[in-house]
Amino acid sequence: MAKHIKPGIKLLEKIEGSGAEARIGNIVEVKLNGWLNKGEQIQSDHIQSIRLGSRSIIPGIEYAIEGMKVQGKRKVKISPHLSYKEKGIEGLIPPNSLLIYEIEVLNIK
Repeated sequence: MAKHIKPGIKLLEKIEGSGAEARIGNIVEVKLNGWLNKGEQIQSDHIQSIRLGSRSIIPGIEYAIEGMKVQGKRKVKISPHLSYKEKGIEGLIPPNSLLIYEIEVLNIK
């Protein structure tokens, strides 16, 4: 059964991983795959390093990464208020879109 990580972030699938958990201040290397709620892919195998707490990525993804471990994976549904809100991204993400993201943690520093 799906559970909420935070209000607005529903955990759909999870693979635990191993080692220490990602915390605020860690630099976390992740692989991201993203879709609009209707199924259109918006991001594919994107690898990015993120310092948790720096707000360099949408809040929904950052919150979903907290507590993950290396080789851990999460698939989450992110509400618009934790992504691109009413602005969206022209030509890519419509305003007020629900997003689905698969997140894999590759490394934590």
